[in-house]
Amino acid sequence: MNKLISNIIEKHHEPYCDEGIVIIRVSGIDNKKFLQGQLTNDLDSLQDQKYKLASYCTHQGKVIVNMQLMLDGDDVIILLPKHLSQYFVEKISKYILMSKVEFKIDSKSLVFSVLGDKALSIISKYNVPSPGNYKKIDQSNVIINMSTSFIPQCKYISFDPEQLIDIAYTNSNRQSTCLIDLFSMVTRLKIENIEKYIPQVLNADFLETVNYKKGCYTGQEVIARTHYLGNVKKHVYLVKVNTSEIDEKNIINKDGESVGELIGEGFIYENMTLSHSILRDSCDFNELFIDKNKVCVISMEENS
Repeated sequence: MNKLISNIIEKHHEPYCDEGIVIIRVSGIDNKKFLQGQLTNDLDSLQDQKYKLASYCTHQGKVIVNMQLMLDGDDVIILLPKHLSQYFVEKISKYILMSKVEFKIDSKSLVFSVLGDKALSIISKYNVPSPGNYKKIDQSNVIINMSTSFIPQCKYISFDPEQLIDIAYTNSNRQSTCLIDLFSMVTRLKIENIEKYIPQVLNADFLETVNYKKGCYTGQEVIARTHYLGNVKKHVYLVKVNTSEIDEKNIINKDGESVGELIGEGFIYENMTLSHSILRDSCDFNELFIDKNKVCVISMEENS
């Protein structure tokens, strides 16, 4: 694992309240059928104890928001960035029409994120050994194993804060709330990033956020055509910028040519910024800059 990532995890491994994420509960007898016609992934195969990632897109196939989907009884639970939640609900609700489905933003529930050894101890204690799985501990609490090949990590949802399991947490470092998404390569889009990129640019094929065999959904024609043509030439990468003060988002090469941009929420660590970026796959990753600040593409496999 990259040494910078190891150092960050070592200093930010304590469970923290992720105030940047909100839960939306989707209820009603048509909830799965309705979401199946709106989201990029297959809701028909959504099963208990196995979560899915998906995107909600415009008719032009551009991503509005990335999300995580789970079941809670007959309800579908959606986890997505809080600052996009109202926009998402208003946008998707326009298509409900006669469907029996209701979207409710759950302002009471809490989401906690945990990294490193602390995450390992939690997923071991509550027996959620497989990444991509979740387990309902009781009626109020859920543990989600979101570990990658290199980083143990999990989320803990409490639907009732008065019934928290025994987990010591902090909310003193709010800017660390995007770390799990950064390491998982699930971009937590900002308002200025929405409706700009197709899912494949946001690593949909790596993350399996799109099911190309399901039926029609919003944006499906553009997304499917792009997939079968195979002409996506830029993707999301994790990068480190050698400054904590960034006004410019444009990434250039040594010749001053624009080859990408920073997107989503970033994390500041020791006068550096960790962020996602859209980069041309063909650009020279060794010669990237924002203004005069060096931009380094980070691979989790690196040892330096």
